[in-house]
Amino acid sequence: MTTTAEHASRASGTHARAWRAYFETTALLTAELERRMKADSGIDFGDFNLLLVLSEAPAGRLRLGELAKAVAFGPGRLTYRIDQLVKRGLVQRAPCPEDRRGYEAVLTAEGRRTLRAARPAHARHVNELFLDELTEEQAHTLLEVFTPLRARLTD
Repeated sequence: MTTTAEHASRASGTHARAWRAYFETTALLTAELERRMKADSGIDFGDFNLLLVLSEAPAGRLRLGELAKAVAFGPGRLTYRIDQLVKRGLVQRAPCPEDRRGYEAVLTAEGRRTLRAARPAHARHVNELFLDELTEEQAHTLLEVFTPLRARLTD
C-alpha cells in the first residue's frame, strides 16, 4: 500500500511529469484526431468509436448500458450521442428482446457504410499521429502499462 508521503513524493517528481505528459498528449492527440476525422468523413472521433463498437457487437446491436460502458460515456452523454446518430440514420433504437424495459442501439446499413468509409482515414491518422512514432519496445511498454490499468478501471 502506498503511503501519503509516497503519494506526495510521486506527485512532485517523475510520476507527476509522466502524468502531465500523458494527460496533455492525450488531449492534443484526441483533439487532432477529432479535427481530422470531422474533415475527412463528417463524423467525429466519438461517433466513429460508437459505430465501431456497434459493428463489432453481435448483429450490430448492444444494450445502451453496455455500449456506454464500452465507450466510457455517462448515460446522459450516450443518450445525446445516440439521438444524434439516430437523426442521421446511422443507428436505430430498438427495444431489447430479453428485457422490454431496456433499449439497444442497432447499427443501420447507413451506419455501416459511414464506418467503412471513415476507417481508412482513421487508420492513416492513428498511424501518422501515434503509431509511427513508437518503436516496437515502446508499443510493448504501453501495452504492459495500459492493459492492466484498463482492466482495473473497467471492473
